[in-house]
Amino acid sequence: MMNNNINYIVGMLFFFCIMSCDIKEIPPHQLVKENAVTNSAQAEQALNGAFVPLESINEAPFAADYVTSGSLMAGLAVGGFGSFDDQLIENEFTSSNGWNQSSDMINSANFAIEGTSALSPSEFNSPERRNEIIAEATFMRFFGQYYLFRYFGQHWDLNSPYGGLMRRATADLSNANQGRETVADTYTMLLEDLDFVIANASDFSTPYRPSKLLAKAYKAEVLLMRGTDADLQEAITIAQQVLNDSGRSMAGTYAEVFNTGFDSSELLFTRAVDDRLASIATRNVDSMLNIFGGLISISPAFETLLGADLRAPLYIEEINDALTVPKMSFGGEKGVMFYMRTSQMLLIQAEAHARLGNKNDAIDAINELRVRAGETLLDASSISDNDLSLTIYNEIAKEIGFEKGEEWFAAIRLKDTSGEPLVFGLKSEVTSVNQLIWPIPSAEIEFNEPMDQNPGYEQL
Repeated sequence: MMNNNINYIVGMLFFFCIMSCDIKEIPPHQLVKENAVTNSAQAEQALNGAFVPLESINEAPFAADYVTSGSLMAGLAVGGFGSFDDQLIENEFTSSNGWNQSSDMINSANFAIEGTSALSPSEFNSPERRNEIIAEATFMRFFGQYYLFRYFGQHWDLNSPYGGLMRRATADLSNANQGRETVADTYTMLLEDLDFVIANASDFSTPYRPSKLLAKAYKAEVLLMRGTDADLQEAITIAQQVLNDSGRSMAGTYAEVFNTGFDSSELLFTRAVDDRLASIATRNVDSMLNIFGGLISISPAFETLLGADLRAPLYIEEINDALTVPKMSFGGEKGVMFYMRTSQMLLIQAEAHARLGNKNDAIDAINELRVRAGETLLDASSISDNDLSLTIYNEIAKEIGFEKGEEWFAAIRLKDTSGEPLVFGLKSEVTSVNQLIWPIPSAEIEFNEPMDQNPGYEQL
């Protein structure tokens, strides 16, 4: 077992991917211990290594699993492999695949940051490119650590010691043992990374690469999650900056968000999928292509919630006696991932306003999306303060359900009239806050001595 641990650390030290800067095509990558960043071309290669985990097709934390985990946990989806609810009740659900691939991403990003930082700006064709590479790698580190924090950390409790494992250096045997940060410190470190990206990344040019605009969008989301009153006010402001930016624009209709695929005007970040990966997808039962072709579909509860909503046809289509999810199929075998899109900024504003007690502003933001969807406007005066959180949640589910798991995290953030997370009322199987996150994989606990297991999973 120790040899496996050493091989894992050494193997993941150097992810190199020989490909173009716009990463629309993904050639095979290689793991090479002897490589080091000694020039600008190798800096670009090191950066591309951080994107490699996004290309996964089968049981992929940044592909099909990225979409379905939150939907299944929130009760909007049914299907998949095994009974999720039974596993949730018994605290036996594990996700080592997500942990490992996120760790690979973080490690590769740290390697790119360290190697590029050691180079002189004169090594690059333009003085700005050095910092842009570091900024893009910093975003990918954030992306991996944000995933781990949301699924494995008590992100709802600023006083909790169960935060993220925030590695800031390429892994080797000298630093393999590292404890987790507090939740408060985790948020600080995530936001520090995003601020660096905002200051140093390039303006938006492609959804395949991190940009200032993308980092702003995620900063608004992270502030919403941390959730102090000051955070919520800032999230509203930053979300508006994203909406006003000329780099991206909201699609004219809800269907247009998806039927334009990778060319969607509001797509801020997605993964590149080339023909090689697409051919793999056609052969994997749980790829993005196939998982929404009947293996996983919307739940009866979500179907009832959608009702006659004009967005429903993007969630429900019956083909060969199986319910499919059309909004996740427009990319065909290449499976467009909507890691972030501009419309979410209106949902962030709506939720932030609601949590600050600004009901009219919250409903105004929701109505912008309802108008785009062809739905009737909501009347703020007819919505009680007690019903506001559920109203916001329902719109989040209808607008960005089956995209990035946000329906699960929103059900934790938004509270009922007693101050408890909505998830306890939405999902009867959830009876303890311990169930809101996953257990740390046993291999991490075994080999990383300072790492604490999450409460409720100590027996694993």
